[in-house]
Amino acid sequence: MLAFDRPILTPRRVRRVPWAALATVLASGVAVVAIGNLMSNWLDVYLVFFGEQPQVMPSNVASYRVWATIMVLALVAGVLAHLLNRRRRLPGTVWQALLLVGGAAILVLCYIPGAVDLPEPEPEREQGGYGAPPCYSGGDNDECVGG
Repeated sequence: MLAFDRPILTPRRVRRVPWAALATVLASGVAVVAIGNLMSNWLDVYLVFFGEQPQVMPSNVASYRVWATIMVLALVAGVLAHLLNRRRRLPGTVWQALLLVGGAAILVLCYIPGAVDLPEPEPEREQGGYGAPPCYSGGDNDECVGG
C-alpha cells in the first residue's frame, strides 16, 4: 500500500525523533536558567536593608519581560519535545510537570510591577449626569458650585 492510497483520517504513529531527548534536556536547562534570573531580578528589586524602599527600575521591568518570555518558550518547547520522545520515562515526565508548575509559580510570585501593561480603569461618573465635584464648605453653601 502506498502512502497516498491510505485514507486521510488514518492515524499515523509518531516515529522516533532522535533529537527529542536532547531538545528536552536543552529546553529544561534554559528554563532553569530563566527561573534563576527571574528570582535574581525579583531579589534585585525587593531585597533592601535598613528601611529603604524598593525601587523598580526600567531595567528590572525589561529583564522580567525578557526572562519571562524565554522561560515560557523553553517550558513549551521542553514539554513538546518530551511528548515527541517515544522513549520517555516516568522521571522525565515528573520533571517536566514539576518544571512547568514551578515555572508558572515563579512567573507569578516574581512579578515586577509595571511589567504587564494593564488598561487604567475609567473614573466613575455620578448618577444623574451632575459633574461638579462634591463641596464641603462647613455650613454655608456660598463657596459651593450652584449655591
